[in-house]
Amino acid sequence: MNCVPVAYNPWLGLQREHRFFENEEVAALVQRALFYARAGVPVHFQGTAGRGKTAVAMEIANRLGRDVRVMTGNDWLDVDDMIGKQVGQTTSSVVDKYIQRVRRSEATLRYDWKNSMLADAMVHGHTLVYDEFTRASAQANGILLSVLEEGVLIATDPLAPGEHIEAHPDFRIILTSNPDDYSGVNATPDALLDRMITFHMPRYSLETEGGVVATRTGIPTDLSMRIVKLVTALSTTEKACSMRAAIMIAQIAAMRLRSAKLSDALLAQIGADVLRGRGVDVTTGQVARYLSQSDEKETAK
Repeated sequence: MNCVPVAYNPWLGLQREHRFFENEEVAALVQRALFYARAGVPVHFQGTAGRGKTAVAMEIANRLGRDVRVMTGNDWLDVDDMIGKQVGQTTSSVVDKYIQRVRRSEATLRYDWKNSMLADAMVHGHTLVYDEFTRASAQANGILLSVLEEGVLIATDPLAPGEHIEAHPDFRIILTSNPDDYSGVNATPDALLDRMITFHMPRYSLETEGGVVATRTGIPTDLSMRIVKLVTALSTTEKACSMRAAIMIAQIAAMRLRSAKLSDALLAQIGADVLRGRGVDVTTGQVARYLSQSDEKETAK
């Protein structure tokens, strides 16, 4: 039987159920959060960029076994985007010609309404992942107060088909946020935080990060560990040392390995380019020297 290699596709979007790395450290977090989510408690993952918040949220949403909807917070979201809005009008008319010389006509005007993603998820019992929800305004997120507490979405628009929507028993909501981002982030009201369980996402261990990078990109684990250690050792900012930097280096390395060997010189160039883009003042030569020294230490062991 001939095996046809799968075409490389770096754009996998939200298809993470086949690329999720799990060891004891990750499993402990996922199992706790999944336990709370199944009980109907809103779960919130909070942490700086590159901590895997969205990946964990999506994994939990998939394990709940219901359709998953994803909404991303933004400053243009308003109350209508959280509830629904009028999207047009439909006019129908009937002309009665039953008697030849008498004509009677009737016109009916109907307002067309479209539920928001939140409302649809509540009605159909889907799982809603509300990613980076603190990027939306406090006014828009204020709609969540009754949703998280009583499972009720209050309609404020007189054109809405009903005064409120009650959540389907299977409806669940998982939220993520990055409170440390310097722009576009609003403070989370205590009233909202009081209605959810918040997991503060610390940085994973080096072993876990190496496993995540290897799983996401398909490179060998020993190479992913070299990349993670390189990023950790040479980073000077929180932004630079995130897993996202390591995954980007590994993604480029994976593409190279599909057609040729990956030399240390090329890996050093890739690493330097990625880290410089994250504010690290490092040269290709410095990265190359670190790789050489770290290899010598591993050999000495």
